[in-house]
Amino acid sequence: MLRKRKERKRKSIALTLIRDLKGTAAQKLAMFEKVRAAGGFANEDPADLAQADSMLREFAAMEKKE
Repeated sequence: MLRKRKERKRKSIALTLIRDLKGTAAQKLAMFEKVRAAGGFANEDPADLAQADSMLREFAAMEKKE
């Protein structure tokens, strides 16, 4: 009997960008918006993009308060 291979969940490029890019949240947000405007996330899940955008905006707002 053959076993089905478990499909790996594809990592979101947007969330990887947030995690691995160096800089402040405001800088990451600016880069995210540039890449998104240029169509760099065309194959990404819209829900993942919305989540990444929301997280970056929240982090940038927290940095501003400090």
